[in-house]
Amino acid sequence: MISKNPKMKNEVLIMDRKIYQLDDRTMKYKTMAQTKRQHQYLGLPGEFKIRLPQEIIFPNLENGRVDELYSTNNNLVINIEEESGYITEKTLEKFAKYAIFTSYRYFKKKLYILVLCHKNPKSEHEYYKFSPSLIIKIHYIHFSQATLWQKFENIINKVKQKEKLSDMEALDIAFLSKFISKKHAPIMVEKLAKIFKETIIEDFLLKMDIGVILAGMILKNINDYEKQNKLLGMIDMAHFETEIQKIVYDEFGEELGKKDKEITKKNKEITKKDKEITKKDKEITKKDEKIGDLENTNNEYKNKLKQLNEIKDLNTPEAKKIIESMLLL
Repeated sequence: MISKNPKMKNEVLIMDRKIYQLDDRTMKYKTMAQTKRQHQYLGLPGEFKIRLPQEIIFPNLENGRVDELYSTNNNLVINIEEESGYITEKTLEKFAKYAIFTSYRYFKKKLYILVLCHKNPKSEHEYYKFSPSLIIKIHYIHFSQATLWQKFENIINKVKQKEKLSDMEALDIAFLSKFISKKHAPIMVEKLAKIFKETIIEDFLLKMDIGVILAGMILKNINDYEKQNKLLGMIDMAHFETEIQKIVYDEFGEELGKKDKEITKKNKEITKKDKEITKKDKEITKKDEKIGDLENTNNEYKNKLKQLNEIKDLNTPEAKKIIESMLLL
């Protein structure tokens, strides 16, 4: 049952539990913002340009899916994978298969493979020999739990002291709960949500992107629906959604306006076609009824004729009555 409260337009009531849902446009913006800001946060080469389809085809023609794939302004295609366990021979083979497909699909660009490791890989990169003529280089990034907590405490202290956050410190708010261990993620994301409004981030677009990413982390890590709504209210998610609509229309307003006109025109054409089809249906129904009447008359005439053929003397009252009824058909 959809909530009728206008202040809760993105909440769905399921068995008396309120589940907040980011609308489609906000979800698409969140995905784009998360990829773009993560690229910035990790200090990867070039600037984020556009996300690419995540689906791939393995050499045996089975379908697969990478964690993240996007292009940059310096002709790179970046494939980011996140691994919770240790890197094994099987894992490396999987990366190589991703590399084969991606290099073939985007053969004019250069490939950069990065793995976000929850377990320490003990090195910044590794070369993997998939075959005698194919060797790939895999880059690794690992954040120790101690480093993540240190960054978290730094943010908390700066907010308490009302100090301005640098861009990288601001991005910590978006990504710390992604890399922290799962058992601590709910605690961290809840605390970050509670202090988010008080953070001093001068770049409004950066703060909005962080807010939207943080909203995704709330929905991912907080299972209590009431707490979800409370925390999303604390980061002022409704305001960010409004701003996202403005940004979309500021950037694509003319194009969206054209699309709206096209949709309106198509709807009118469909309505006109529907009316024509309805009219044709009525005409067909009317003709069907006439045909039905003619078939009934024809059958009745045949029956009368059969009765008349069975009477030897057509001058009898019975025969005359049948002839009269036939004339009326």
